[in-house]
Amino acid sequence: MQGGWIEDLTWPEVKQCLDAGLPVLLPIGAAAKTHGHHLPMQTDYLTARALAERAGQRVKLLIAPVVGFGYYPAFVNFAGSQSLSAETFEAMLVELMARLLDQGARKLVLLNTGVSTERPVDAAIERIAHRHSVQPMALHMRLLGKSAEAVLDNKQGGHADERETSMMLAIAPHLVHLERATAEADQSFERSGATGDPRHASAAKGEVLLNAKVDELVAALEALQP
Repeated sequence: MQGGWIEDLTWPEVKQCLDAGLPVLLPIGAAAKTHGHHLPMQTDYLTARALAERAGQRVKLLIAPVVGFGYYPAFVNFAGSQSLSAETFEAMLVELMARLLDQGARKLVLLNTGVSTERPVDAAIERIAHRHSVQPMALHMRLLGKSAEAVLDNKQGGHADERETSMMLAIAPHLVHLERATAEADQSFERSGATGDPRHASAAKGEVLLNAKVDELVAALEALQP
């Protein structure tokens, strides 16, 4: 079995993949979280999905549905932004991982695109490791592909900045409104919902950044293969 997105397969196909020992990738990316005036609320969701999709084209694995809700307390004052409590988010991840393990998964990798989500993700993994004879792996996007950031003109920021905006221009350019982008110095995070300066973002830079992150993701997944 080649694997693929669980949501696209039948349950017997999923079972065959689990029986074959394919790793299960669980992407985490907010489906509704502010990303300034120029990026869509689903930026994290689309990024998580793109990274998982590209990885799945290079290595055999099962990809679970993207977890679209998480712990994002810094963004709740912006209209539409959703955030669970850290405890609820952690408990949800524990239940999702436990269910996959009960169904036969033995290799779990969590791909986390957030920053405030890092601690609950790590805590959920610790809880699973205590209860099961399996040690899931956490890959935090912030730490992947750092060497590729030499392409950036402005490495400052961290949210809806040149880095994220470039990746979105590569993933879904029709959803990016670069003409609305401003530098943080021109408008504070409290007003814009963004940090850094995205105005020099480009799809070419985004491809470089995405490829570097996918390379490290694939290397981690290949290390789990029998």
